[in-house]
This record gives sequence, C-alpha cells and structure tokens, in this order.
Amino acid sequence: MGKYGKLELVWAGKEDTPPHNPCVLLEDTEKSYKSEEANGNILIHGDNLLGLKALAGEYTGKVKCIYIDPPYNTGSAFEYYDDRVEHSQWLSLMRNRLEVLFTLLSEDGSIWISIDDGECHYLKILCDEIFGRKNFVIQSTIKRSAPTGHKAINQGPVQVCDYLLCYAKNKQHWNYKPQYTERDYDKAYNQYIANYDKGVEHWRFIPLKSFLKKEGKTTQEIMYTEPEKIIRFAQPHFEGVGRETRELILKSKENPKRVFVQRRENHPDIYLVKGNRILFYKDKLKLIDGGYKTAEQVTNLWLDIPFQGIAKEGGVVFKKNKKPEKMVQRIIEMSSDPGDIILDSFAGSGTTGAVAHKMGRRWIMIEMGDHCRTHIVPRLRGIIDGEDLTGISKVVKWQGGGGFRYYQLVLPSTLGQHNK
Repeated sequence: MGKYGKLELVWAGKEDTPPHNPCVLLEDTEKSYKSEEANGNILIHGDNLLGLKALAGEYTGKVKCIYIDPPYNTGSAFEYYDDRVEHSQWLSLMRNRLEVLFTLLSEDGSIWISIDDGECHYLKILCDEIFGRKNFVIQSTIKRSAPTGHKAINQGPVQVCDYLLCYAKNKQHWNYKPQYTERDYDKAYNQYIANYDKGVEHWRFIPLKSFLKKEGKTTQEIMYTEPEKIIRFAQPHFEGVGRETRELILKSKENPKRVFVQRRENHPDIYLVKGNRILFYKDKLKLIDGGYKTAEQVTNLWLDIPFQGIAKEGGVVFKKNKKPEKMVQRIIEMSSDPGDIILDSFAGSGTTGAVAHKMGRRWIMIEMGDHCRTHIVPRLRGIIDGEDLTGISKVVKWQGGGGFRYYQLVLPSTLGQHNK
C-alpha cells in the first residue's frame, strides 16, 4: 500500500456485478457414461461462470489443479467460438471466473493459464490482484509453431509462442513435483572409473574415450548400462557448504591420491578427489515416459512439446485451438497426485479431462458449446472403452476404465419441468 492507495488494474465496468442467475446441476443420464464408475468425474454443459458457481458449495477448497485455456481475445472468429470481444469485456469475463476459481482451489493447489502476448501482461496483473503477487510461481514460454506460412508475412518478428502463467493458492503450501525433459548426452562427463567394483579407496580414473576405444564400444552402448562408472570432476563452491564438507574438501586437496566420501542422510553422498567433486552420470538419468533417459529439469522454456500432429488426438478435430496431451500431462504431473481433482472450465475439445482420466486423477470440465456433446463425450467414451491409443495413452499404458456423469445447468424453478 503506497501513498496512492492499492495498486490495481482498472477498466470501465470492472465493478459491475454480473447477473445472478443461480443454477443447479441436473444429470443427463443418456449422455453420462458408465456413471457407476464415475468416481467424481463430471462434465458440465453450460456457461462456465454459472457452472463454477454451481460447483462452489460442494467443491470450495477441494480442487488441486486448475488448467484453463481461455479465449486469447485475438480478434478472430473460430469455428467453435468467437474470439473477438472488447478489451474491458475480456478483463471482466476473466476476473469474474478467476475469482470463483480461486475459491475452488485447495490451499496447496495451483492454477495454470494458457495465453498469448495479446492479453498476457494484463492477465498477469489481474492474477496478481486475485491470487496475490506473492503466490505467482512462474511464466513459461511454449513454442507452438515454426516461423513459416502466413505468420512469416506479418510485419515484425514472428510470434511462435504461447505463455503459461502459474499461481499457487498459497505458495508456502504448494508442493511442486519436478519434471524432466530429455536432452543429448552431456559431454562434460568424460571420465571412467576403470576399477569401480574394487571399492572407493581403490578407484582409478581414465579418460572415457580411452576406455571406449579399448573395448570397442560407443558412449550410447554404456551410458545406460554403466552410468555409475561414467563421471566428471567439478570444482565445489564454498558458498552455502557446511563446515564438514569444507573440511573434507581441504583434506581431499592435501591427500590427492585418495577419494573421500561424506555420507549423508536424506541427501546424495558427496565424493571428492583432489578437492574436486565427483559427479556420476547415473544422476543425469531420469524416468521419462516409462524409460530412463538423459534428462534435465524442466525450465520455463518448453521447446519439447510437439504441437504438430495432434489434430487427431482423442479422435476429434478441433482446429487451431487444441492443446497437446503431453503439455497437459506435464502440468498435471507437476502439481497433483493420483486421485486429486483437476478442473478445466474452458474445456474445448476435452483434453484436460482426457489426460487427467488416463493419469488416474478425478476431473471436472465445463463447456458451453455444442462440442461438449459432439467432441468431448465421444472422446471420453473412447478413453473409457480403451479404444483411444492417441496422445499419452501408450506412455501411461492406458487400457480403459472409469466413467463420468454429464450435467446440464438449469434454473431451480424449472427443475420440475426437466424431471417430467
């Protein structure tokens, strides 16, 4: 709070209250599928603001992860929705929904929002106001296309990226689960322990190239079978290092022929020789898509998510607006555990629910358009029946199962008519 008062984004109509038309959820049993096995999976057809308010009573504070892909307000008209609203209207639309989404999040939950550079910065300020600037986690940049076609004709640099804003409900309680992406072999690991099995006190180090030449092998042949023997030396930093480690580093310099080991509970052991730390290639290997691969932790720059070739994911076509299942998988893995509730109130073609279902999470989706019935329902039925082999199905070894309930939003006063 400064001398000018609260810092906030202001626009015409910000304080206008949207019409209060409380709705209830009425199941359409003809569109529900294997509802006895739904386990809390809900698909709602109707306005997402009214749908969110209908969920508020039962689900306040219970949703672990929210992913939304709202209209970017690009000024274009797409097949399934019109993406042309006045800027202040877009801000009001987002604010009203984000306020309800905030209440639905659990204390250790998080929200992830896809957007492009047209409204990204305004959305960031809006989210700072609703979720709290202190709860901002990260903005990731996701390459979605190549600088080709009509995009390359536009004046100025070619825009090929989307952005992903992440906020925690309460950053102190949010439990981030690190994810990894595959990378090429790290050539800095150029040493080999020639007599690994004889024990640390007898270790002898030779150039990796010499070992490979002598054995007639390639790096690729041993990087996954002998990763504990492939190493590099790294000069340790004294900053932030405990007293015991500093003393061991100095002792290692004084005894250059000996390998020193600091055994640690709940942390990797530290190996030292000649004052340098020994780093093992095995620690570069991470489980990705069911197999161990050379990896590095995911950063805020995502270049490995393929947007090309996803048109038929889930067996439904949703031109220009579909997000890859792999991208949603990463978000869900970062921020939830099996059994948690995942929510998407701009469901589109149903990617969020599809991925959450395959990953053993419970899900809630809301979609107003007819594609709720024509796209999402058949996509989910194919997943439940084990017929969907697209997207992440093979990676997670999906074989089918589960169910969902399909709801319509209706006014309480019309319930009697619907029940006839």
